[in-house]
Amino acid sequence: MAEIKLTQAEADALIAMEKHRVTNDRHDFPMHGESLTVPLQSPDKREHFLLDLSRGSIDLKKVKMQNRGRQVVVLVRLDL
Repeated sequence: MAEIKLTQAEADALIAMEKHRVTNDRHDFPMHGESLTVPLQSPDKREHFLLDLSRGSIDLKKVKMQNRGRQVVVLVRLDL
């Protein structure tokens, strides 16, 4: 797969961009050892994002949330 490079300004713009769910499907927060990916898009539908949620299988309090732009570029990640 080709490597996607973003400038810091491009990454900042993608992070700040408003994001909406692609569908109105209901999603339950993942149980231990599970993960969930929710597709998102910009209001003009030109940019697509993925919101990844996963929960640890051993430490149930461990949670990872990250937002990807352009399918593969991790823009923001939060580990709890």
